[in-house]
Amino acid sequence: MKHITGFFAVALVLVFIAVCATPGSASSGVYWSKNGYLYTGQAATYEISVDCGAQLVLSGPSSADFDMYAMRSPIGSWPSESYIMAHYDKSELSYNQVKYLNLDKGNWYVVVYASSGFGQFQLDASSTCSNPVPPYDPCYGNPNCGNTNCVPAATDVKTGYLNNGESKVWTYQIGGERNYIEWILTSSCGDQVIPMMMMTPNEVSSMRSQYCGPDFSLYVYKDCDPRYYNCVATRADTSSGSYKYVGITYPTTGSRYYALVYAKGGSGSYTLQARSYKCQDDVIVMMSQPDMVSMMSTATDVSAPVSVLGTS
Repeated sequence: MKHITGFFAVALVLVFIAVCATPGSASSGVYWSKNGYLYTGQAATYEISVDCGAQLVLSGPSSADFDMYAMRSPIGSWPSESYIMAHYDKSELSYNQVKYLNLDKGNWYVVVYASSGFGQFQLDASSTCSNPVPPYDPCYGNPNCGNTNCVPAATDVKTGYLNNGESKVWTYQIGGERNYIEWILTSSCGDQVIPMMMMTPNEVSSMRSQYCGPDFSLYVYKDCDPRYYNCVATRADTSSGSYKYVGITYPTTGSRYYALVYAKGGSGSYTLQARSYKCQDDVIVMMSQPDMVSMMSTATDVSAPVSVLGTS
C-alpha cells in the first residue's frame, strides 16, 4: 500500500447521476467528464450519485502517478480527503497511467490524488447499466433469494487456546469479489449453534448476550498486521464474554484483513469462523444500517491494548 504524504489542497464538488440504460442495450458511453491540474500531494474530491452502475476512467499525465479512492457516502458532514483515503471502500492504486474503477448503485465520494508528479488529469464516468446484475451475484434469477438467507461463498475455521493476556492473529486475503465478511468467535463454554447462513442482527445480539467462559475480544485490521505495527482496528468487538461478532461490508478485493483474538480475562479454547458472501446488495444495505452495525460491533477505529501488540 502506498505511503501517502503531502498537502491536500483542492476540493471540488460535483454530482454525477448515471442514467440507467434499458437492459440489453449497448454501452451508453461517457456521461460526464472533468479535468483538472494537480501537484504532488494535492487531491480533488467529487460527490457522485450513481443510479445503477458507473465506471470511472482516470487518465493522468505520463510522468506522474495519480490514484483514485472511492468511499460510500456516509450520513453527515462532507469528509476530508485524508478521511476518504483512510476509509475508502474501493481504490485503484496501480502505477498505470489510465486507471479504471467500477461503482455500483449508491452515493459515493471520489478522490483523485497526485501520489507523485504533477500535471493535467481527466476523469470520465460512463454508465454500466446495460448489465445491471453483477456476474458474481448468485441470487440472479432466483426469486427465493435476497433475504438474509444467503449462504457463505467461502468459510474458514480456526481453533486454538489462549491463556489470560495472550493473543493470536489470523490473516485473510480477499482474492475475489465479496460484499460481506463476518467473523464469529465462540468458545467451548456452552452450546452455541451457528446458523449455516449469514447471521441476522437478532441472532448476533442473542449470541453476544451469553457471558459464560473466558472474556475474549476480537479486533479486525485492514492491510496492517498488528503483530508488527501499532495498527488501528477497522472494527472490534470488545464487549464482555466469550462470544464475539464483527461484520464488514464491501471488503476490498486484494486487501488483507487481520483478525486478532485477545484473552483479556481468563483462559480457554476458542473457535473463529470467517465467512465471506456474494449476496444481493439489498442484503448488504440492510446489514449496514447504523442500528444493525451497533449490534454487530461495539467499537470502530480502536487500537488493541499495548500488551497485545507484537504477540502472535
